[in-house]
Amino acid sequence: MILFALGLIAIGFIKEFMSLRMVIKDIDYLAGYNESYVEYLNNHLNYDYYSSRIGNKQAENELHVKLISQAPKAQRLLMDAGLVDYEPPFRGYRVSNYPVLVNTVQYLRNPSALTEEFKMLNTILIMQIARYEELYESIKANIFNPIVLLREGVQFFVTLPISLLYWTGIIQYSTQYKLSNNIIVKFINFLIIIIGLVSAIVTILLGWEQLKEFLFKFL
Repeated sequence: MILFALGLIAIGFIKEFMSLRMVIKDIDYLAGYNESYVEYLNNHLNYDYYSSRIGNKQAENELHVKLISQAPKAQRLLMDAGLVDYEPPFRGYRVSNYPVLVNTVQYLRNPSALTEEFKMLNTILIMQIARYEELYESIKANIFNPIVLLREGVQFFVTLPISLLYWTGIIQYSTQYKLSNNIIVKFINFLIIIIGLVSAIVTILLGWEQLKEFLFKFL
């Protein structure tokens, strides 16, 4: 049981280390995207594309292509923060779970009706980057905590079927995140940890043979 617990702690450490690297990449990606987005808003939003100089056209086109091509991944990284209840101007109806980023950047060259949406998207990007930075600090603070590592090692096996669905492309990352952090999954994770800790303590106190005899009598 002790070796099993140590194995779970090792798996938890690897899981947290990989999560830390992934969060760093996600922060860099969203921060870079927001920087390019703000640059476009400041320098290219309200200019005449067809009458501009060639140099300006090339700079605008490169930045526009970058924002459009990177939008799907940036939208995924926003997760639930990127899905809003949106009411189109002068339409009289509301759209739930509206993917705000991919829909907003499509209008960068036709911005007349989306002034507030451009500001809102920038705010959402900044807030989501802050959430990732908070997650980074949390993982970093707990990466050498054996209790946390044990919990993460157990959670790796509990959520493995969900992860397989994500790795095979059946579900999206946002769905995997929600399912993995579901209260039922967390409760199962908690029970396994408690049972494992009690078993380890009893094994240390009684020995494995005595523990088997006790379990056989109990059953």
